[in-house]
Amino acid sequence: MMAAKKNNQPVIMLKQLLTGLSVSDYLPEIEIKGLALDSRKVEAGYLFIALEGQLDHGLAYAEAAVSRGAVAVLCDAKFDQYCQQILSRLMSRAICIPVRDLQEKLGEISSNFYGKASEKIFISGVTGTDGKTSVSHFIAQAMNQLHASAAVIGTLGNGAINKLEQSTHTTPDVISLHKMLADFNQQGIAYVSMEVSSHGLDQNRSAAIDFDVTVLTNLSRDHLDYHGDIESYKQAKKKLFVENASKPLVLNIDDDFGNELFKELKNNNAIWLYGLNAERAKQSKLYVYADNIINQSDGIKFLLNSSHGVSEVKIHLIGEFNVYNVLACFCVLLQSGINFNHAIKCIEKLHTVLGRMEIIAIDGKPSVVIDYAHTPEALSQALKNVRKHTHGKVICVFGCGGDRDAGKRSLMAKTAEELSDLIIITNDNPRSENPEKIIDDIRQGISNELQLIVETDRKKAIQQAIQMAAAEDIVLIAGKGHEQYQLIGDKKIAFSDKRIALQLLEVNQ
Repeated sequence: MMAAKKNNQPVIMLKQLLTGLSVSDYLPEIEIKGLALDSRKVEAGYLFIALEGQLDHGLAYAEAAVSRGAVAVLCDAKFDQYCQQILSRLMSRAICIPVRDLQEKLGEISSNFYGKASEKIFISGVTGTDGKTSVSHFIAQAMNQLHASAAVIGTLGNGAINKLEQSTHTTPDVISLHKMLADFNQQGIAYVSMEVSSHGLDQNRSAAIDFDVTVLTNLSRDHLDYHGDIESYKQAKKKLFVENASKPLVLNIDDDFGNELFKELKNNNAIWLYGLNAERAKQSKLYVYADNIINQSDGIKFLLNSSHGVSEVKIHLIGEFNVYNVLACFCVLLQSGINFNHAIKCIEKLHTVLGRMEIIAIDGKPSVVIDYAHTPEALSQALKNVRKHTHGKVICVFGCGGDRDAGKRSLMAKTAEELSDLIIITNDNPRSENPEKIIDDIRQGISNELQLIVETDRKKAIQQAIQMAAAEDIVLIAGKGHEQYQLIGDKKIAFSDKRIALQLLEVNQ
C-alpha cells in the first residue's frame, strides 16, 4: 500500500516496502521518497537499486547515488570483493541491504512503492514478433472510442493514445513502468495496452504487472543477436503467458507457437483463439475467426465469426495480417466486457498506425507503402499483401540494421526476390557496422542480380524507386516505418521514409 504523499511524491517506509521479500527484519524506520536504477536520477530520500549489469555492477555507482541523496542501497546478494569494498565504505553513510534474487523481486518492490497501480487499471499485454505495435494501438484506439481514457506503452511512445511521449525502449524498465501506471491512474486512465518485448520479459521489466489479458500475435525469427537462438527467444515470449496462465489469454491459433501454447495451457478457463482457420479456432469455447476476405483499394471486407456472434466487417486497413491484428483486438474488447455490436463498430473505425502498412495513394502516381517490416517473415507478409492491392509491379526498398542479427540479412533478400519485381537494397540503420558489409551480406540471398539495384543513400534509393514506378505500381519502403532518424556510425541523422516519399510525390505536408 502506498503511503501518504509529500509534494505529490509517494512516500513509504523502507520496512513496509520490503515486507515479504526475505530480507532482514531489523530494518530502520526510514522514509523512502523515490526509487532509482540510475545514480544520475537519484534525489534526496531515494532508494538506489544496484543490479549486476552486463558490463559492470550497479554498486560501482552507489557512492555517487549516496552523494546525490540516496538514504539506502539495495544490491544483489551475490557480489565480489570489489563490491564488498564499496559496501564497507558506504555503511557509515547509508543503509546497505543485500537482497537475494534482487532483479526478480524488483517488480514487487516497484509495485509496492507505487501503490499496486496496475491492479487499478485494465491492462492488456501484447507480445509476438510482428504486430505488437498495431494490436496495442488498435486496442487503445477502440477503448478510447468508448471511454476516452485509454493509454498505450510501446515502440511509438507512451501515454494517452493521442498524446504520446517518445520512448527509448518498447518496454520501459520495471521502476519506470510501475511509475507510469501510477501516473496513468492519477490521470483517470482506466485502460492501458502495452507491448511486452522479449528483451523486457528476459530482463523482468514487466514483473509484478497485474495483466488482465495477454495477447500473442505470432512468432518468427528476430533478436537472435540478443537471445542467441530461436528457442531462447521463444522461451522469453512464453514467459508472459506462463506467468499469467490464470488470467485470460488471447492466442493466434494459426501460428505454430500459438498452437503450442494452447496445447500446454488449454486447461486455462479463458483462452481466446483467433485466426482464419475455423476448425482450429473452435477448439476453444471462446473464439473469433474471419473468412470470405475481400481485398479492396481502400481496405478489407470479411465475415467475422465468433463465439459471441457473426457480422460482416469493413476495415480501412490494408494487408491481410491486419485482419489478424484486428481479430486480436476484438478478443480483448469482448474480454473487457464490451458487447459484440459495440466491438464491431469500434474495429470498423480503426485507423493505420504510423509506419505500419501506411499507404500514400495519389491519383495518377504510384502508391507508396511505408512499413516497419525488418524481419524475413514481416517482409514476406508486407510484400504478399501489397501485391493483393495492385495490378502493377511491386518495387521493394529495404536494408538491414547494423550490430543486429546478421543471419536474417540473406533471408530477407531471398524473400524480397521471390515476392517483388524489383529490389533496391539500401542503408537502414548501419550503426557501427560497415554499410557495404551489410549490403554484401544481404546480396548473398539474391540469385538474380538483374532484379537488383544497390543504392546506399536511402533518400536516393526511395527517389529511384518512385521515379521508376508506373501509376499502377506499388513501392514498398520497408524496415524503418515510423522512425524519424538514421543511425550511421555514432551519428543520429534526421530522416523519415514518409517525409521523403511525400516530397518526391510532391504532396504538401
